[in-house]
Amino acid sequence: MSQFFLNSQSLNTSDFDSFKYGVLELMQIKKRQDHIFYRNESCYEITHFTNSIFPNLKDIDIFNIFNFFAKLSPCEKVVDNEITANEFCSSEVNGFIGIDFKGQQIQEHKKVVNSIAYENWIKYYQTNFEQLASFIGKSVITKNFEKSYYSLSSDAQKSIKEEFEKAANRNLTTRFYPDTKIIKDVSISKKCTVCELRVYQPVALRVYFNEIGNTVYLASIEPKSNPNQNDDIKKAEKLLILINA
Repeated sequence: MSQFFLNSQSLNTSDFDSFKYGVLELMQIKKRQDHIFYRNESCYEITHFTNSIFPNLKDIDIFNIFNFFAKLSPCEKVVDNEITANEFCSSEVNGFIGIDFKGQQIQEHKKVVNSIAYENWIKYYQTNFEQLASFIGKSVITKNFEKSYYSLSSDAQKSIKEEFEKAANRNLTTRFYPDTKIIKDVSISKKCTVCELRVYQPVALRVYFNEIGNTVYLASIEPKSNPNQNDDIKKAEKLLILINA
């Protein structure tokens, strides 16, 4: 669960039109279910509320803006800087939603002003594994793969995603279609297709997987230095048959 705090100071824009535009940008954010957007009652004290919103709630656009704030989760504590946010969350993984953060000592990646900034926040805090899974898209991942992945160095983890990215940019029949260079079909029987992603740096690895329709099945990761790669492929085939069942 990650927590974001409405920053009241950022709402004090020079004019109501810029405030309205900024709120509409925030309203476009598709919040994840495990994320909480908080507001403190102090947000209602800004000039735009007292002068423009409260007197005009019969206007449907104004009412929708008011409703956006009303639906944010209430927070009794005023959390308007990183120190109080970190204390409240017992973690540095948090963010602020708002419009104009000019002059505030808040790290850039924590300023969420629109959907793009929100997605960038998510990417910033994703683990290497989460980034890989996000890039792959619809997938089934074995415990064997996950365990092997986490045993690798951070650089080696990143290199797997980088090679998958190279493969996706080839514009072949499918994103991860075999080409014998980046990805090779190493199937040893007709029971199941086994593909091999070749990683060379910082350590030589072989990632075994297959792609069926729009789903990628990640089976295992093995060092290229293994003396008998056929055994690795047979193990991958068994894993793929099991998770494809």
